[in-house]
Amino acid sequence: MKTIITMLVLTVLCGAISAQNIKLPAPKKSGGKALMDCLNERQTDRNFDTKQLSLQDLSDLVWAANGINRPESGKRTVPTATNWQEMVLYVATADGIYRYNAEKHELELVKKGDFRKECGPQPFMSVAPVCFIYTADHNKEGRITNPEHQKEYSYHHVGYMAQSVYLVCAAKDMATVLIGSVNKEELAKVIGLPAKHIVIYTQPVGYKKK
Repeated sequence: MKTIITMLVLTVLCGAISAQNIKLPAPKKSGGKALMDCLNERQTDRNFDTKQLSLQDLSDLVWAANGINRPESGKRTVPTATNWQEMVLYVATADGIYRYNAEKHELELVKKGDFRKECGPQPFMSVAPVCFIYTADHNKEGRITNPEHQKEYSYHHVGYMAQSVYLVCAAKDMATVLIGSVNKEELAKVIGLPAKHIVIYTQPVGYKKK
């Protein structure tokens, strides 16, 4: 009986732990608007609705930003110099900050709480239901070793990621804007990033306010 009770307790605990993470549905990799239409309609829009994103839309967005599109090699939807893959995507919601695990295609809870206001000084930061936090882990070894070159390349890589999100938003008629005026050092502390793991930009995403 004691063994059975122990197993039940462990099952409940494991379930609670896994429930903190967000398992995403498979991204939709075909269909939708034509690429040229998305480029034509790509724009910055700061008028967010408070409506929560569907898991499917969230899945498509994070996959576009930094997902794996070649499982056999683990390569991503966006390029990085020398395939460094130092970019780490975090997602802030009203419930917490999550780290995107591309291999499992899920969001792993890092910290509970609503920290969207820490993602930028603009008043709409806490209106948009989701804010992407683009970070670069310069602790990851690669062929690029000069610190200044590492930072320069990472800023380029974020540009690719953000543009992919912009295009998905254009395809889905959603709103987004890239934020550079964020207190990067403070946000890194909020997330709990180690030294040499830096915040670069943030990008709130949501449905357009009607």
